[in-house]
Amino acid sequence: MPLFRRELASVKTLVVKTGSRILTAAGHEERVRRLVDDLSALRNSGVRVILVSSGAIAHGMKALGLAKRPAEIPMQQACAAIGQNRLMGIYQDFFEGNGVVIGQVLLTWDDLRSKKRYLNLRNTLFQLLDCGAVPIINENDSVGVEEIQFGNNDALGAQIALLTNADVYVNLTDVGGLYDKNPRTEKGAKHIPVVKSVSSGIQGMAADKRNDISVGGMSTKLKAAQVVTKAGIPALIGDGFDQRLLTVLRDESRATLFLPSENKMPSRQRWIAFSGQPAGAVIVDDGARKAIAEKGKSLLAAGITGVRGHFRAGDTVDIVDAGDNVVARGLVNFTAEELGIIKGCKTTEISQKLGAIKFNEVILRDNLVTLA
Repeated sequence: MPLFRRELASVKTLVVKTGSRILTAAGHEERVRRLVDDLSALRNSGVRVILVSSGAIAHGMKALGLAKRPAEIPMQQACAAIGQNRLMGIYQDFFEGNGVVIGQVLLTWDDLRSKKRYLNLRNTLFQLLDCGAVPIINENDSVGVEEIQFGNNDALGAQIALLTNADVYVNLTDVGGLYDKNPRTEKGAKHIPVVKSVSSGIQGMAADKRNDISVGGMSTKLKAAQVVTKAGIPALIGDGFDQRLLTVLRDESRATLFLPSENKMPSRQRWIAFSGQPAGAVIVDDGARKAIAEKGKSLLAAGITGVRGHFRAGDTVDIVDAGDNVVARGLVNFTAEELGIIKGCKTTEISQKLGAIKFNEVILRDNLVTLA
C-alpha cells in the first residue's frame, strides 16, 4: 500500500503539525502513541520527518488544575514552562519505544527574522535529520511576548515547512479537512478533497472553533496552507483526532489537499516573503505597481506616495497599492524617515535631499518578492 495519496508522488521531507486538543483531550496518550508510531514508520521508510507540536500550555494548565487558558501572558508562560517538560516526556517515552532519537527546538519570530539565526536554525534542523533524529518544534511560550509570538502553531508549522523546503506540510486537527459547510452543525456538509488555491471564497468556508485550550481554528490553518502553497509546497489539513497520520496521508476522504503553485520559491525569496512580520509599508502609485508586478523592476522613490511605520534600512516592508492591497514584500534600503523625505522624487534628486547615498533604488529587485 502506498504511503501517500497519488498527488504526492515523491515525499522526502515531511513537516507535521499537531494541535493541542489531539494532545490533551481524553484518550490523548493513545493518539500520541499512534502519531509517534506513524512518524517512526515514515522515518524508517526513508522520509525525513519534523514534528511541530502544540500542547505545552495545555499540559501546564492540567498540572496546575486550570480548566481555562489563562488570559495573562505571565501565567501562560508559567504553564508553558511546566507543560513543555511533561509533553516532551510523553514523546520521549513513545519515540524511545520505536528506537528513535528526538531533539527539542523552541522558537520565536526573532529566530526567523534574523537571517543569521534563520540559517543557523536551518543548519541545526538538517543536522538533526542527518543524524536520524526527529526534531520536535514548539513556540517558546515561556519567554514569548506579543511582539515575538507566532500566535499559533499553524503559522509556526508553515514557517518550518518553508525553512526546510519540505515536500508537504500536514496540519492535523479534529476534522477531516475543509467542508463546504460546518460539519459539526450541518448534516449535509460535503468534504472538499482538493483545493487549487486558497481564495477569499475558500477562506469564507472556515468555521473557526476556539475553545478553552487551543488558540487556532480553521481560518489559521487555511492561512498557513496559503503561505506554503504560494511558496510551491502542497499542504494537507486532516483528521488527526480519530484517524492515524498514515490514513490522512493516503486517504483523500480524511483530508483536504491544497495544491501548490507551479514553481517553488528559492530559500532567500521564501525568507523575504514569509519569515517575520513586516516592519512597515510603502504605498506606491499604479505605475510603480505595474513596474514591480508585471515588469519585474526594482522599486524607485518616484513611485512612492506614502510611508507607514518606523523601519530601518534593511528591514522587511510591504509594498501596497492605492487600494491597500499588498503587491510585494522586500528589504528596504532607506529608513522610514528618509523615504518620507524622498517619496515621489526622481533618482537624481535623492542625493540632493539626503546627501551621499549607497543606493539609487528603494528596494532592489533581488531583494523583492511579488505577492499579488
